Amino acid sequence: MRAKWITPVAASSLILLLFFWFKVIRFQGLYYTFNDMYIFLQASCSWMNGRPLLYENIWGYDDRIHNNYAMLLWGPFIYVAGPYAVFAIQTGLSLLSYGLLIRQLSNRMANWALWFVLVVLLVGPVWVWFNDHPGIGWHPELTYLPLSIFFMLALQTNRTGWFLLTALLIVLVKEDGALLAGAIHLAFISIQYLIVDRQRTIFGVLTQPKFWIVLVGWAFVFMAGMAFLSYKNHTAEPEPRLQQALTAIQNGLHDPVFIRKNGMLFMQTAALLLPSISALLFGLYQVEWRQAGSVLLVYVVAQAALLASNWVQGATYYGTNPYFDLVSLTWPPRFVVVYAFSVTYCLFVWVLFGAGKSTVTWKPLLVGLLLFVSQFPLVQYGWPDYLWIDLVRNTVKHRYDPTKEPILPESDVAVIYNLSQTIPAHSNVFMFDFLIPFFYQHYNIWPTGKQWENADLAIIPKKDFQNLGKHLPWVMKYPYRAIQLKEYIIYVTPAYEPYVKTSLSKNNTLK
Repeated sequence: MRAKWITPVAASSLILLLFFWFKVIRFQGLYYTFNDMYIFLQASCSWMNGRPLLYENIWGYDDRIHNNYAMLLWGPFIYVAGPYAVFAIQTGLSLLSYGLLIRQLSNRMANWALWFVLVVLLVGPVWVWFNDHPGIGWHPELTYLPLSIFFMLALQTNRTGWFLLTALLIVLVKEDGALLAGAIHLAFISIQYLIVDRQRTIFGVLTQPKFWIVLVGWAFVFMAGMAFLSYKNHTAEPEPRLQQALTAIQNGLHDPVFIRKNGMLFMQTAALLLPSISALLFGLYQVEWRQAGSVLLVYVVAQAALLASNWVQGATYYGTNPYFDLVSLTWPPRFVVVYAFSVTYCLFVWVLFGAGKSTVTWKPLLVGLLLFVSQFPLVQYGWPDYLWIDLVRNTVKHRYDPTKEPILPESDVAVIYNLSQTIPAHSNVFMFDFLIPFFYQHYNIWPTGKQWENADLAIIPKKDFQNLGKHLPWVMKYPYRAIQLKEYIIYVTPAYEPYVKTSLSKNNTLK
């Protein structure tokens, strides 16, 4: 008899591979042009070109802002393949974590429950949205979900080496990784405590020494990480982000606009979490609401801590960024933290309480269908500019993002693409941001004055609505000259001028 986990694992693998292909198409279609993904691409492998550790051309010493040391693990792959590497790494982590999870669940749940978990929690529309990461494409925090599943499995297998490895990976993603890992670990201990005796309430776990050892241990790891980050920041180029955030919150509590805006963001976050919360409630329903009050209290307390962390991080941008609502609580790198906890906690309850064992009836099928379909409007509410119909239509009908196509004439694009393939890898370039995906193998410079080296090549539209031209004296090596295209001007140093001439001649040959 064939194992029942094979088909859902095969289905999840196929979905993930199709999503990888979708990501590649979106990247090549110039949908990911905001600078965040390129920050991490540069920082991950800067040391391989003799630059400082985690250095990038946008903000400089990135390690003074965040503890993103997991990026160094992916650095050699990114050095070769750029964004394709991070999409592949994300897909690989998801393939392995989902496969191991579904195989484990197959020993404890009915077949319908495996499909329920897959389509509602693991590859539903909410998952698609934050992994597509509008405008950016990828952020290292997106690895939190597959790594949290690894950590969850490690806790259940009770293997010290597996536990330490998965915990370390989460901590190295970013400084708030310790909060996420601590929340998952404490939630696991809490559920374990509850299942020993059906009459217990969660408050009894406070009498357990293990609970306090784990709590203090993770608090120490988090505080040590924050202290290390603060040390790096203040000993070099002070940027008091925490103080900025706390000041914004303190002042904002007396500001109706701040209260209204943040209240809406909390509501949008709750809406995006609603499918996973509903899955948790459906699991409690299956076990006759066993200790439901205690289970829900643990969830609320843990999520409150994670949301508080997200709120403080997001508040840094209040009053300084006109798109504050897009970089606050529902921003994918922040939302994924609460989503990863919500999924793992739901699965802990289902597995340890014995939910999902019943034979299939119309109820789980209906609940699963509703929780899947409901995610489309919930994403629309939580992230209003993520338009599902437009996303599919534009990806199918257009070679490039249709908002960018009007200033991408075919002749110019051919020259620019040839140039990106011709110049030496890891060159220093200054690009109009729509063109940056063509130059993913290079050190792109933003007009922040943080570039490690000046550029040998710059490409700026003639209609320079971003005023990039005024930065040329500070970002280009001298001397340089201008070469006119239809919509763009190429600025190039003598050392790189032969590459431009070669690209122009290739284009003329093709004509």
